[in-house]
Amino acid sequence: MFLALTGLCPWALAADDPFDFNLSDATPTAEERWRLSGFIETRSRQTLTEGDWLSNRTYGQAELMHNRGALRFFAMASAEHDGAKRRYRDPTRVELREAYVHYDGTAVDVTVGKQRVGWGTADGVSTIDRVNAVDLREPIGNARTAARRPSTLMRVQATTAAGVFDLVWLPRGRDRKLPGYGSPWEPRDLHALRRDARERGMPLTTDDTEADEGGIRYVRYGPGLDWGVAYYNGYTDAPTALRIEGSRLRLMPERIRTWNVNAAMGFGQSTLRGEVAWTPDYPGPGHYGERWQYVVGWDRTLLTNLYVNVQLFRDWMPRGEAIEGGTFAVSNLFFDDTLTAGLRGQWANGGQLAIEAFLELQWNDAVEIAVRAMFFDGDADTPLGDYLDNDFAEVSVRWLL
Repeated sequence: MFLALTGLCPWALAADDPFDFNLSDATPTAEERWRLSGFIETRSRQTLTEGDWLSNRTYGQAELMHNRGALRFFAMASAEHDGAKRRYRDPTRVELREAYVHYDGTAVDVTVGKQRVGWGTADGVSTIDRVNAVDLREPIGNARTAARRPSTLMRVQATTAAGVFDLVWLPRGRDRKLPGYGSPWEPRDLHALRRDARERGMPLTTDDTEADEGGIRYVRYGPGLDWGVAYYNGYTDAPTALRIEGSRLRLMPERIRTWNVNAAMGFGQSTLRGEVAWTPDYPGPGHYGERWQYVVGWDRTLLTNLYVNVQLFRDWMPRGEAIEGGTFAVSNLFFDDTLTAGLRGQWANGGQLAIEAFLELQWNDAVEIAVRAMFFDGDADTPLGDYLDNDFAEVSVRWLL
């Protein structure tokens, strides 16, 4: 079940003015070179079952960007205090979320540092978005997508007449984080393993490999059709290999390889997307074997602002039960596009279901207000079934700086 969890789950760049004919040696001002932005947010999230607080946080995020010719530097840092999480972790957390340098060349772009990279063409569920690890401390980004952590890597993108080649290398692998002991987002089997280890007095260490990961992608863009192939060699998000070494237990991720073929075709206001992936050495329940994943999706904007997105997926191993399901999203804009209302979610066999209803209001240029509720269902031995007690309602207010 812990293993299966990994399967389900606005900056404007200041470009140089081409019509600036100032030939003096004057040095650009700091305002032209640097841009600092961010926001402060308060969020209250309460369960709908027991009425307990899942989150009651104050959160701040700052973004710093610097442009200098073909070079761009970007950094994002955050600070959070969440008293509702005091029982299983330090309520205060400070993180450098992203920090990278990007070189924008004529035919080759190079990026070095901590960043997010998305490779899949499918929305909601992708078979090749493995560059960034799912943040297992709170894996549900929303009801149809997983929250992912930036990775420290080097990325080289080469644009040729034949297409775009995209290479990534992670010298120490992805930045994985597990939920704390007793966290409401801790899978039941991981909690049971930790509890048993404590009761037996056997230290349990969760090792995060420092071995490198990497992959390559090729994309061909054409009129009405984009297609590509990709390969990634890295580790599982969740630690799946349990080792008993004397009086100690070790839980470690395992290396897997994934080949992917993907395509996206546009016609009118619709887009049809699809992916197929093959992993020959996936650690399934009790054995290693082939894993095949299929995703097909469709999205369209109806009328003026009504957006609809539907995906179907199948995750299959020859010696295991196939996971079949889908994701969906429906949203619309109201009141001069200041209010967004919608539904999004996912479903899968085993009675698994996650549905989120949300309202997002742009109050003015500086204030955003969001209200949402999320509901979970599923059998006890399924990934979404782990979160049956986590149905919640949430209100957040964000002040843009």
